[in-house]
Formats: sequence, structure tokens, C-alpha cells
Amino acid sequence: MVGSAKEGDVNDDDGDDDDDKPLRPRPPQAERKETGLQPVFTITVDDPQKVGDPIRAFTMYTVHTKTTSPMFSKPSFSVLRRYSDFLWLYETLAINNPGVVVPPVPEKSPFGRFDDQFVRQRRTALENCINKIANHPVLCKDTDLRLFLESDTFSLDIKHRKAEIANERGGLMASIGQSITGPRFVEMDEWFDRQKVYLDVLESQLRGLAKAIDVVSRQRNELANALGEFAQTVSDLAGSDLGQSLSQSLEAMAELEGKAQETESAQARADQATLLSTVDEYARLINSVRMAFSSRVRVYHAWQNAEGELRRIKQTHERNRAQGKIGSDRLGYSYSQIGEAERRVLEAKQEFDHVSRLVKSEVARFEQERIEDFKKSLEHLLDDMIARQKATIHAREAFQQLLLKKVPVAGSGGPKGNTVTSAA
Repeated sequence: MVGSAKEGDVNDDDGDDDDDKPLRPRPPQAERKETGLQPVFTITVDDPQKVGDPIRAFTMYTVHTKTTSPMFSKPSFSVLRRYSDFLWLYETLAINNPGVVVPPVPEKSPFGRFDDQFVRQRRTALENCINKIANHPVLCKDTDLRLFLESDTFSLDIKHRKAEIANERGGLMASIGQSITGPRFVEMDEWFDRQKVYLDVLESQLRGLAKAIDVVSRQRNELANALGEFAQTVSDLAGSDLGQSLSQSLEAMAELEGKAQETESAQARADQATLLSTVDEYARLINSVRMAFSSRVRVYHAWQNAEGELRRIKQTHERNRAQGKIGSDRLGYSYSQIGEAERRVLEAKQEFDHVSRLVKSEVARFEQERIEDFKKSLEHLLDDMIARQKATIHAREAFQQLLLKKVPVAGSGGPKGNTVTSAA
């Protein structure tokens, strides 16, 4: 039972019960041969289990990983993770990798978290998310991804990682605060302005498409309910004293309409599970693209802060030198401070240029994957729809043949020359 898992402390997602425990050293990593190719990950998220008491319950998933990455000590392993763990990974990767479009986890839902349909949809979304993260050329090398996929003491390790990240970066809010309090960012590359407009339009189109799919799905369910009521009515009628032949025909019709009900219900679920889930995923991915744009702005402010610090050091040097406060023995140290500040400025500018190029390549990747994912989703949806329609046609043809067998034909006692060839 998953409830006994190490990761499954039954507190809410922000519980910090074991912050005081020491971080356990990780076992030494066995060396594996470097192939020079991008590692491949195949990850499944399955076996959702409700864990904890009724008030603070949550769902735990088993994450199975198979990989060729030399970062991992074994080629296959399994761990237990909850939704908040996936959310932590997403937020941490976004901080660790400015300019990268990190595939987002599904959104939180305060209601119906344990409904079977919701759990199935979330499990599928989490599986798609973690596979895209692990097979990303940049994110696959992140040590926090390794921690998420491999650690058997994740509940403990994650709390120490949160503390480390806070010490290293001052937290996400601190980095956002630098952007707010720093000099106003003026975009110098028109490409980014065009992309922001494009993302707004695309998001609006995706939201509209999601509403349309939802309407179609509801209408399919309404049709399925109507078919079910009709099938029940016909079945009740077949139970009346109408004669064996007619009763059998009506019962066959009721069975046919019952299958039609199942077909429409299955199609409504398929609409939600395939096309709508893809639309929802890319509507959330647009926010990840925007976060990549915002990370570029934060890197720009870091560059400007470094330049401001360089100007301050130079001004202090010139003022002290003019006032004779810098002796010959301190002159070299003062110049070394200026040199160090200039190095930091150069590194900050190079980082900004790198992130700018990275964002552009990430948007191109986003577009390519969007086309491929929507194509796959539509193909899957249409293949299933065609298969269901063929089954429906086959069932109706079988019902027609049943009726034709019950209709007298020429030579069977009816008027001569009166041949019945079909029946409604």
C-alpha cells in the first residue's frame, strides 16, 4: 500500500516536519559509458493511490524511469511522488534554467481531486510533462531532475534543496523584486515584441477551441443519455405482450441503441482525453514561454546591476586617487577590484546574449512540438472515431439482416410476385 511509503508524509504540500534532520549523503554514482548522444528517457506515471486521512489526503503516483543517461547509477528505477513534488520540480527547473521553456504540470484543482476521471487525466498530464522535461536537451542534465527521478529520500532532500536555492538565489520573489526595482527594461529586439503579440493571439485561439470542444463533448453526452433513454423505452416495450417475433426485434433494437449510447459516451471521453488535453497543455505552455521571456528580463537586470556596480567601483577609485587616499601599495588591489567588476559585467552580458538566443531556439522548439503534438492528437482522435463508426455501421447492418430474416419473401406464402427486399 502506498500509504506506507517514505515520501508519503500525510501533511499538506508545504509541511516541513523534518527540516532539522541531516541531509543523507548520496551513494556514489557508478560510472557508465558516455555515448556522446542525447540520453533517452522513457517514464511512466501510474498506480495512483489515495494516501492519508480524509482531511489531508493526497494522491501518490509511482514513477518508473528507464534511461540511457550516464547521470544515473542504474538504467531503470522507480520512486513514489505526489503532485506537489511535480510542481516543485517545474518551479525549480524554471529558476535553474533561465530562457528554457519548461513543460508545465497540470493546474491545481481544489475540488474533485479524487474523482476517477480527474485522477486519470492528471496522471496522463503528469506523465506527458515529465517525459518532455526528461527528454529536453537542457533540462535532462539538471541535477534537480535527477533528484526527483532517483531519490529514495525525496521528502527530506527536497527541503534541504529549498534551503540551498533560497541561499543561492534569494528565492524567486527576490529575483522578481530585482526586476521591479531595477531600471525599466526597454526591448531592443523586435522579435520578442512580435512573439508576445503572437502568444496572446494563440492563447485566445486555444481558449476558444477548448470551449468549442467542451461544448461538443457535452452534446455527445446529452445524445448518449437520450439514446440510453430510448433504448430503455424500447426494451420495456419489448417486454409487453406483442408476440415473440416483434418482441425479439424490439429487444435487438434496444441492444443496438444501447451500443450507440456507449459509442457516444466513449467518443465524448475521447474528445476530453485527446484533443482537449492537448489544447489545455499548450495553453499552459504559453505561460511557460512567457516565464522564459521574463527570465531573460531578470538576466538583463543582473547585467545592468553589474554595470552599475562597475561604475560605482570606478568612481570610488577615481575619487580616492584624486584625493591621494590610494597609496602605491593599495593601487594594485584597487585595479584588481575594477578588473573583477569588469569580468562580472562581461559574464553578465554574455549570459544575457546566451539567454536571448536560447529563448529564440526554445520558441522554435515549442512551435515544432506544437504542430507534431496536435497532429498526433488529431490522428488518434480520428482513428478512434472511425473505428467506432465502423463498429456502429456493422451493428446496424447486423440488425437490418435480422429484420430481413423475419420478413416473408416471394414463395413463402405471400401474394405471388410480391417480394420484399428491405425493411425499415
